Amino acid sequence: MTETGAPARKPVLGSRFRWLWSSSVASNAGDGVTRTLLPLLVVASHPQPMVVAGLTAVNMLPWLLFALPAGVLADRHDRRRILLVSNVTRAAALLAAVAAFAAGTSLAVLYVLSFVLGIAETLAETAAPAMLPDIVEPEHLEHANGRLFAPQIILNEMAGPPLAGLLVGVGATLALATGGALYGLAAVLLLGLAGVKAAPRTAPPPGTSAARSLWQDLRTGVAFVLTRAALTRTLAASALYGLVYSATFSMLVLLAHRTLHLHATGYGLLLTVGSVGSIAGTWLAPRLARRLPTLVLAQWSLILSGAAYVGLGLAGNTVLAGAAIFCNGLFMMSWNIPVLSLRQRFAPPELQGRVMSVSRLCSWGTMPIGAALGGLLARTTSVTTVFVSSGAVLILGSVALLAPLRQDMLTGEQPESSRVPHQHQQQQHTDTERGEHDRGSV
Repeated sequence: MTETGAPARKPVLGSRFRWLWSSSVASNAGDGVTRTLLPLLVVASHPQPMVVAGLTAVNMLPWLLFALPAGVLADRHDRRRILLVSNVTRAAALLAAVAAFAAGTSLAVLYVLSFVLGIAETLAETAAPAMLPDIVEPEHLEHANGRLFAPQIILNEMAGPPLAGLLVGVGATLALATGGALYGLAAVLLLGLAGVKAAPRTAPPPGTSAARSLWQDLRTGVAFVLTRAALTRTLAASALYGLVYSATFSMLVLLAHRTLHLHATGYGLLLTVGSVGSIAGTWLAPRLARRLPTLVLAQWSLILSGAAYVGLGLAGNTVLAGAAIFCNGLFMMSWNIPVLSLRQRFAPPELQGRVMSVSRLCSWGTMPIGAALGGLLARTTSVTTVFVSSGAVLILGSVALLAPLRQDMLTGEQPESSRVPHQHQQQQHTDTERGEHDRGSV
């Protein structure tokens, strides 16, 4: 968090962040391939809609089952090792699938593979953001998160799907092996973080059963969130955003087809425009965060994102629709990056994993509900109504949830160890910049 008018300087993130970033690039490339590959393999042998939908449900199920326990694990154990094991597990699962395909695979194998990849992703996506404050100074978190989001968008949404389609055209085993190799590379690159000083970890009290210890740790993490207004209200806003996002995204293909009269290629280009907006947001959000109070940036990002949804629903041509979806991607990142950084800065080191897991559960747990509500509303009214009403709900909800918060709550409730006064931040940044200038920055 910085004060309005703070001088803009390029943050120096250091070599440890470069190792994490490189590993993230490789694992996101693996995600981009496998998330498109598995549905393609299922459709090739079982083209029924419920079978394909079941694959997605199985892949997302670990987030409902294991998100909170994953946070406990991330607080008890070395987060770098959790990331390492997650990537090795995904690599091994995909290489095992290669052998299964050579022997003649079945639908059950693809479902099991999807579930295993989902578990590994749940652990990795909880441990990685919880580990970032261990290697990046608090005042640089927005910049670091922006650098991590950019390859995720590019590789998951833009480059991964066409690459997966190309690989499947050559052969399923090559596609699976490529995904496994990318996760293996991500694991190898994590070895460069061997010298990272681990944050304090929680340990179960002596004589406490595993189940009771897990439950106590879960209660501690949830209680920490519920007793901090800044965390509770921003998490509620994230849950609302997840609801709105899934309701509108599930109907976007119908909006493109019925209202904008776009075919498959045009719809793909529309999604690409949204991704480009998100990439632009990863560049813009850290710069805005250095000039605007966190809560001001967060609230206005949600309001403008809601306005973009309304504009998308009312757009009568592809130019206006493209502008609206570009702006929505931009504002989405202007919300995600500062709010994620706020949570990382707010939580003490021993609770980072649990705060991240509660955050993911709130953000993603509402998405299945939102998709169902979007379909129901479109059936009873119209597709346009889904976008306009969702945007209006997001605008009103963001004001109701975030307006009562004051910027001083971010320091008044924040742990002493994570507070960095503004003048000290600037001096610390200057010293760091001088000390690490020769090593370069990411």
